[in-house]
Amino acid sequence: MHINTKHLLPACLLCCGVAAALTACSSEDSLTPDFKNPSANFMPAADDQSAEAQLRRQFFTETGSYLLFNDTIQRQLLGTDINGQQRYFIETIDLTYSVGQSGTMTSSYSFTLLQTQEQKQQATDFMRQYVLPHLTGRLRPYSWFLCNVITSYANNNSAPSKPYSVSNQRCIAVAGNFLIQRERTDTQKEQYAQRILNGVVGQLATNNSSAFGDFYKYSASYYSVDYSRLGFDSRPSQTDLYRLGFLSSTAISTFPSMTTDLSVYALLVIQYTDEQLATQYGSYPIILEKAAVVRRVLKELGYVF
Repeated sequence: MHINTKHLLPACLLCCGVAAALTACSSEDSLTPDFKNPSANFMPAADDQSAEAQLRRQFFTETGSYLLFNDTIQRQLLGTDINGQQRYFIETIDLTYSVGQSGTMTSSYSFTLLQTQEQKQQATDFMRQYVLPHLTGRLRPYSWFLCNVITSYANNNSAPSKPYSVSNQRCIAVAGNFLIQRERTDTQKEQYAQRILNGVVGQLATNNSSAFGDFYKYSASYYSVDYSRLGFDSRPSQTDLYRLGFLSSTAISTFPSMTTDLSVYALLVIQYTDEQLATQYGSYPIILEKAAVVRRVLKELGYVF
């Protein structure tokens, strides 16, 4: 058999080149990803043995959520500028940010902090006894930021407000001034805890939105759709919204988004029993069915009613 060596030589050279490349790669050090676990920023420094640091570590061990008393979670010295001034990289808990968000948030926030260890312990004990027992399993938030006062500034220049709590995907801020102003009864503490839960359950449900597929099916063809595309000349009446399975709509020209719809229903089911919902919405079966799904899924995720 005759072999054509004219075509064999380039092929041999190619094989040698590939082998050399493989040999070079294998002789080099393997690449190591440059990744720093952000969770470290939510824990006290390893050498911090203060009462606050020990309280935060104990809280994480017991609950699986990080505990903060300051919205600054990272402060690193970068060096000095041309004027000799020290420059820092500072990261804070930005409650206006969420992963994948589009558009501009409608509020910004400022905080006053708890000042004494006694206040911090008091706020933490309240959370342990009155709030955390309702949030187990997958509904436990990533972190809590306990402060004194939260002030919310709306971008529309309206007067500032002071919410009980504010939440995003990685942190829930809770104002403790109601507790530290004066002694509160157990009933008052339970009522305050319910106000906090009312403010956070929508975000916690949204954090687990993939679990609510059965809920979204009811209104999938309406979410964020223009009213006019579905035959409405203007904003639907409240009766029309109920009939379609929506509890409300604040949008001028569109039906609620998936996130808004889930948040509204999550708040509804932790505020009212099934019997109360049947009394109020008995003429609107879609509402009752959607509420039943949300209640079931919240229980599966770990909400304790």
